[in-house]
Amino acid sequence: LLEYKDQHGNTLVPRKYNKNTQLGGWVSTQRYLHSKKELSSNLVLRLESIGFVWCVERLIVGANWDAMFQLLIKYKDQHGNTLVPSKYNKNPQFGKWVQHQRHFYSKKELSSNLVLRLESIGFVFVAK
Repeated sequence: LLEYKDQHGNTLVPRKYNKNTQLGGWVSTQRYLHSKKELSSNLVLRLESIGFVWCVERLIVGANWDAMFQLLIKYKDQHGNTLVPSKYNKNPQFGKWVQHQRHFYSKKELSSNLVLRLESIGFVFVAK
């Protein structure tokens, strides 16, 4: 998990992570066990110390979503597209947010409301 975080900047390992199929399943299991309050407090603290995300849905639609969406509108106005680099030097968090929207969309984890909002500004869900 630490290697994944070093490479990707987060702990949002896909369930079917091709480079390490066991890791995706393990991460998913930890979220499930945490939701059932079946993880030891020691493991919870260790995972939280590296920024583990327990509830992906909360990350997707948190208060930060609207702020990032406004940045995306400004980016499109300035650049003529929504192809924000995942490693956007001017605002790395924004670049990761855009990457996450594409990831969540590909996994069918974005609500139809969020998809419609992104579509309304011509968001490119599959960047080449």
